[in-house]
Amino acid sequence: MYRRRKIIKEEKPEIPKTLDEFGYVLKENGEIRSKSEDLIGDEVEKRLEAEPYNFQVKTIPTDADPSKDPHSFIYMTPNALTTADKLIIFIPGNHTRIGQWSRRVLCDENIYTGSMMDTTRRFQEKGYEVIILNPNGNYWYNNRAWDCPEPHSIHVTMVPGSEDPEKHCQYVFNHFIKNLKAEKIAVLALGWGGHAFTQAFDENFDALQGRIKCAAMSNSVHSSDMLKNEGTRRWLFDNCINWVVSAKAKGEIITDPRFGCTCISSNLEISDFTLTECIDDIMDFIFVKMGDIERKEIEEDEDEITLQEVEELSEHLEITSVE
Repeated sequence: MYRRRKIIKEEKPEIPKTLDEFGYVLKENGEIRSKSEDLIGDEVEKRLEAEPYNFQVKTIPTDADPSKDPHSFIYMTPNALTTADKLIIFIPGNHTRIGQWSRRVLCDENIYTGSMMDTTRRFQEKGYEVIILNPNGNYWYNNRAWDCPEPHSIHVTMVPGSEDPEKHCQYVFNHFIKNLKAEKIAVLALGWGGHAFTQAFDENFDALQGRIKCAAMSNSVHSSDMLKNEGTRRWLFDNCINWVVSAKAKGEIITDPRFGCTCISSNLEISDFTLTECIDDIMDFIFVKMGDIERKEIEEDEDEITLQEVEELSEHLEITSVE
């Protein structure tokens, strides 16, 4: 005799219907963020602090007690403060956590190129120490620094010395960069990070002009008109290149006097991908300025002048010469 088994219906979990139920929040600028935590940002920091990068935390402000005081931090490789050789400073743009170049690239490509891991690896292979700034850690709540105020809160606590990206950069320059022993320093900055760098460098130009050899930027929004020192403007003209979004062919010079430096087209529409697309050219520029490689020889045919051009030039000189 057989007994009929009681059919038990499996209860399926209820599928969330709103962003809030999924655990996300839509910010006023249209960005989607996790309500509870940023797991990608945590993973990037975890990997940067481990082998083979070995970044160490330096608290901002320097006299803060991390156990109780509002604070932020920057990253340094172990010998950044003591090396007498070469060092590079990474300054990201807006809306990223420390160690990230672009959240979009992190998601669309991979964690290595979207973060500073791959860039760090390539510079460390050339013998560089690295310092990573954290210009977006401005607001203090939930025991860490954030890039925006706590939602729905009427109490705002700022991180001393990092109230905004410009003040953060200035604080780091005053308390760390000016005291470095490195004889040759390079800067790689993105977006608003380029503006923050030029402001801090302008304030410390006399102390650092001989040691900061170059600045490579990606879609920087700095303006030479905002610089107080004529010396900083001249330095920018001679030692800085800004790779920018443009419909022009990749590598073509863009004329834009606002920046006061050479601008080069990335042939891209989306700024997030400029660094990854142009990284080889950017690193070549830095390595040449820092003396790691020789300047690429210009092809002979670009320097040669045709016989017809010589004759035309001679004619012109004869006509315009004054006896």
